[in-house]
Amino acid sequence: MRVLSFSYCFPNRVNPTWGVFIAQRLVTLSQREKLQVCSPAPWFPVLSARRGDPGPEKDAWKELTVHRPRFFYFPGVFKNHDARFYAKGLSRWLREFCQVWRPDVLDAHFVWPDGVGVALLARELKIPYIITLRGKLYECLPIPSQREQCAAALQRASAVISVSGQLAGEARKLGVSDDRLVIIPNGIDREYFHSRDKRTCRKELGLPEEGRLLVTVAHLGHRKGHHEVIYALASLPDDVRLVIVGAPAQGGTPEMLRAVAREVGVEDRLILPGHQPYEKVPIYFSAADASVLASYREGCPNAILESLACGTPVIATDVGAVRDILSDPHVGRIVPPRKVGPLRKALADVLDNQWNSAEVIKASGVKSWDEVAQEVQKVLHKAAYSS
Repeated sequence: MRVLSFSYCFPNRVNPTWGVFIAQRLVTLSQREKLQVCSPAPWFPVLSARRGDPGPEKDAWKELTVHRPRFFYFPGVFKNHDARFYAKGLSRWLREFCQVWRPDVLDAHFVWPDGVGVALLARELKIPYIITLRGKLYECLPIPSQREQCAAALQRASAVISVSGQLAGEARKLGVSDDRLVIIPNGIDREYFHSRDKRTCRKELGLPEEGRLLVTVAHLGHRKGHHEVIYALASLPDDVRLVIVGAPAQGGTPEMLRAVAREVGVEDRLILPGHQPYEKVPIYFSAADASVLASYREGCPNAILESLACGTPVIATDVGAVRDILSDPHVGRIVPPRKVGPLRKALADVLDNQWNSAEVIKASGVKSWDEVAQEVQKVLHKAAYSS
């Protein structure tokens, strides 16, 4: 079977970690099926010229062949037409591509713009397609035009994969029948994410060896809820420190977070190491007594899966797939988003308990990417050969 996967969010030379969870699923799937990737690059004359050379239109990411055709778009305006520009821009490229390597199924990794754009392309070329639903859908639902376009694309798809039960519920509201809807959460790379000695990890990272550590792995944007965690930290004992691993994003900066910490008197208990290489992330999880993710919106947050795979319990807000992942109280606690009081109480509860990493790993039921690829493969086969 030949699979052509579409994802606007995919590692590139400028941002090698962008969409790495997409790439991990596809690398593993490519070991089972013939697979290539299309990661379209938006292009606008003046803005693109200022950004410099966008790189080659075809390259590789690990074992994957990645195509990066350009498509025209208007930055900041006409956003309801992004998916149509996507399809129009890729139409000629895809027709020519199919003359050499015609896929049996198209695999879109976000409903917008990938899924809606792919739905238009698939109808033109008479190729079945599937869409994977992630947190991006939540941005489209309040916008009538985007909601309607997403609903139409989902209804025509041969199958819809949802990374969470909550997203699956939204898909049903948009008209997706249960016989075409499958819930498959993200996976983790077991080569990196496994239990390690806490003290050794703290030494390696230069973190305090005494006291208790909370760790958050997420960009510094406001919607990740870092402010609430810092406010909650102020009510916890003085031996508790917070480590936030992530780069500035969406207006959030280290300076802003330090200002919040200074305001509530915990600046000396906030550690901001910035963006870290992928291979160091599991070391941070293993160095911590617990991890926390206080996001306002998520799809299937890999930070939670990765923490659990390291045997570190998690406190997270009730968004996206969190309720699916943390359904067992032996792996952590779920709290409402944007609420400091319940968050503080849950943090104190988890920190005051003794957690066995092996038991956390066993209770979590986190899947490897290979297990995820097996499930996705079945969906793709059904879509390709039953249409």
